[in-house]
Amino acid sequence: MKKQLIFALVFVSFSLAAQSPWSRSKAGFFVQGSWQTIPTYTTLFGPGSKEIVLERAVSENTFQLYGEYGLSKKTTLVASLPYVINKRGIRNTDSPFLFEVEDSGRIAGLGNATLALRHQFLMGKLALAGTLRVGFPAITDYKSPGLRTGYNALTVLPMVNAGMGFRKLYWFAYGGYGYRSNDYSHFLNFGGEIGLRLGKIWLIGFSETVLPLENGTRTLPLDNLTGLYVNDQGWVSIGVKAGWEINRFIGLNFSGAGAAWAQNAPKSPGIGLGVYFKWD
Repeated sequence: MKKQLIFALVFVSFSLAAQSPWSRSKAGFFVQGSWQTIPTYTTLFGPGSKEIVLERAVSENTFQLYGEYGLSKKTTLVASLPYVINKRGIRNTDSPFLFEVEDSGRIAGLGNATLALRHQFLMGKLALAGTLRVGFPAITDYKSPGLRTGYNALTVLPMVNAGMGFRKLYWFAYGGYGYRSNDYSHFLNFGGEIGLRLGKIWLIGFSETVLPLENGTRTLPLDNLTGLYVNDQGWVSIGVKAGWEINRFIGLNFSGAGAAWAQNAPKSPGIGLGVYFKWD
């Protein structure tokens, strides 16, 4: 079968901004509003990447407010607040369960809000930082059609971040161990990003890996799979971003991502658009 570079959910898109090893200047800030979407999909990467055909088409849209604030020269506070809308709609004519009765539905609510502290230990040619990120439970859950706006769990993710910046080029990498409560599996999270500046345009490539350790006891909702925030999800993503610095304060971002490998996740491309304001 031809390998597809496709992605699921909105875990990558703009979240990589939080993995940077560089701190904001004291009292400097960055605020971004973004829209991220998973277009309609009817299949999932199942366990072991086995394909699962859904009875109904599913889609998700997320509107997210993301911010960074420099508490000191070396320490930055990071926060994100997502609002998620997902739908289960028309029947999938390729589904082997076409004649079964299954609900459609729609759900909207807050996703997994996060807070993080990033402290930069090295500020020379090589930047080195440590980050502690906490994700809070999303409790909006319409269980009948398998729709939810996030994990119903507390997530704690400590990580190490390192990178180097040049005049028109930068790179960074990160890695950490994620703990997730409420019987979800823990996971490893690592990846990196490289960017090149051409005038007022940044061209960026990135990759992220989420590797579930499969040590949780929470079972998959086999009767109503949607691939939305279930246990033992994992992926190896590959993506691109482009940023336009309109001026020193305002800019636009675009991102698109796919998965070279995934598990318990939708087979659908993910894209995002954002506008930001910064003050350093």
